[in-house]
Parts: sequence; C-alpha cells; structure tokens
Amino acid sequence: MPAVFEKFGVRLMYPENWQVIDLDAEGMPYSFTLQSQETAYWTLYIYPPGHEVRPKVKEIIEGLEAEYKEVEVIPREEMVGDAKTKGVDLAFFYLDLLVEARIRTLRTPSATLIWHYQAESREFEEREPVFQAIAVSMMQQLVPLPE
Repeated sequence: MPAVFEKFGVRLMYPENWQVIDLDAEGMPYSFTLQSQETAYWTLYIYPPGHEVRPKVKEIIEGLEAEYKEVEVIPREEMVGDAKTKGVDLAFFYLDLLVEARIRTLRTPSATLIWHYQAESREFEEREPVFQAIAVSMMQQLVPLPE
C-alpha cells in the first residue's frame, strides 16, 4: 500500500518504503524530498501561483554543475498525466556512475510546482515508473492553468 504525503496544498502517493526528508515549511518555497533506500530521490518545490520557474531550474542545474562539473542538459516538454510540463533532462557522472535526473515544472491556479528527481542510471531506469506515478498522483489533485 502506498504512503500518502499531504501538506502545503499538495497530496501525492509514494512507495511506503521511501522516507520523507528535508521537509521545509519555513516560507516559500515549501519543499520536501522523498528518498528511496538506494540512490533515488524526488524533490518538490511549491511556489505561489505565477512564480517564475526559470531561476529555480537554473539554480538546480548550477548546483549540479558546481558539484559534478560536466552536466548534460536537454530541454524537454512532457505530458505527466493530463498536464503538459516543461523542464530539462540531465545526465552526469559521479565517480564511475552515470546519474540521470529530470526537472519538471507546472503552473496551476493554486501553485507553481517544480520537481527534481534523480538516481544512478540503472536504478533510474527501474524507478522511472515510480517517479512518474508520484507526479501523476500529485496531478490528480491539481488543476493546471490553460496554456
């Protein structure tokens, strides 16, 4: 049975063997991270409606580039559930492991959402359906703004 996270106007389901860590309820953005027992994690940043997403996406990318140096960044649009999201796909090496990451953004009438998820490439491939299911469960509670 999946666990349920419900805070900050967001409700989503996630694997019961994952943990909620880095919960930040001190002003905007609200954020939290769901951590697997391995390398996978999924982080959500919740901003007020209409918040500009580019600076936060750039900040996440720059943080990865500062730590891992060569980060491949590919702009993407993707349907998550019934919502069209924008963001980037990322790849970089940590030691001798390839790490894959995604950043996605969505504006809704109630919030601007930015989520970032990543894992070592073999685990990423296994966890991609889980990452997507977390986002889709979140989307089922939200109403996206029209494009």
